[in-house]
Amino acid sequence: MDWATIKLKTILAKEVLVESFREQTPSRAESVYVLLVSTFLAILLITNLITAKYFVIGTILLTAGAITYPFTFLLNDIITEVYGKRKAKLAVWLGLMASIFMVVILQIANGVPIYEGSPVEQRTFQSVFSFTPGIVLGSMVAYLVAQFTDIYLFSFCRRLTKGKHLWLRNNVSTLISQLLDTIIFGVIAWIVWPLLDLSNVSKPVAWSTWYQVIIAEYIFKVIFTLLSTPLVYLGVYATKRWVKAL
Repeated sequence: MDWATIKLKTILAKEVLVESFREQTPSRAESVYVLLVSTFLAILLITNLITAKYFVIGTILLTAGAITYPFTFLLNDIITEVYGKRKAKLAVWLGLMASIFMVVILQIANGVPIYEGSPVEQRTFQSVFSFTPGIVLGSMVAYLVAQFTDIYLFSFCRRLTKGKHLWLRNNVSTLISQLLDTIIFGVIAWIVWPLLDLSNVSKPVAWSTWYQVIIAEYIFKVIFTLLSTPLVYLGVYATKRWVKAL
């Protein structure tokens, strides 16, 4: 058999393998994982879009992103519990890529010339969908640190408790990672970046305002985490049932 024939058979074998892979039906475990990650990404992107709005509950000042962002930790804990650390880390990296892509597209959309008959004015569009570099940098760094901390702490507590006490590893990992997320974002976006900004457009937030917002946001996240513990149990149970792991 000459070399050309061997090469042709190798190419044909690869084509058959690729085609069989394309036609392969995803398993239930793969389908549920895609569903969980898709929900994780959707919530993360929604958080990035609404976080510029602030609201008050009584005397507590919060960002609108505080409503949705804690759900990303809930979903990440479910993914870590059912699929393991590697699949959870993949979800985090996909979230970072999706966030960067969203920021790039919004910047392009802000820059293209507006049609004079556009129902949304340029000024309005920019005020809603413009991201300052400090907020982008702060949110990205805080996201990576907090999500990976959550995964590692959750996995560590799972090994420590030998797979028992889901409520413990969920709360410990989430409360610590949420604290890191809140502080890192607040420091970079509201203090570090304004000091580095040569345009002098932004100024550092006063300490009295900074710590009040940080404390208020974290208290809100603590309450949400504690109240959402049953949702973690429900999510893990339902996911395992769907993938026939029980």
